[in-house]
Amino acid sequence: MFRVILILITLALLGCSTSSPPANQNAVEMPKALRIDRPMYPYYAFKNHIEGHVKFVFDVDAEGKVSEMRISESTPDGLFNDTVIRAVNQWRFEKGHPTKNLPMNVVMRINRNLE
Repeated sequence: MFRVILILITLALLGCSTSSPPANQNAVEMPKALRIDRPMYPYYAFKNHIEGHVKFVFDVDAEGKVSEMRISESTPDGLFNDTVIRAVNQWRFEKGHPTKNLPMNVVMRINRNLE
């Protein structure tokens, strides 16, 4: 019995520990955002109370526009992709700071106050 408790405590502590990379390694500094439009909630998803997220990385060119966007995960599969792509295409950042592979996760939740 003692052995089982010891194993459970060890697993719990391992689950709580995190290791972060050194501050300069893999750090991508995001240029200053000038305009960040929120995605429109798709009608079908709203009416059916479907929530989800879209995880992606994007590049910003020297003009401050999003030049490329790569979706890595979308739940439910593809439902929110179009609306997130349309919103991200409108995003604007400070000029002169081109950056690649900026990570972003857009969570789509229904505002219960609107129902």
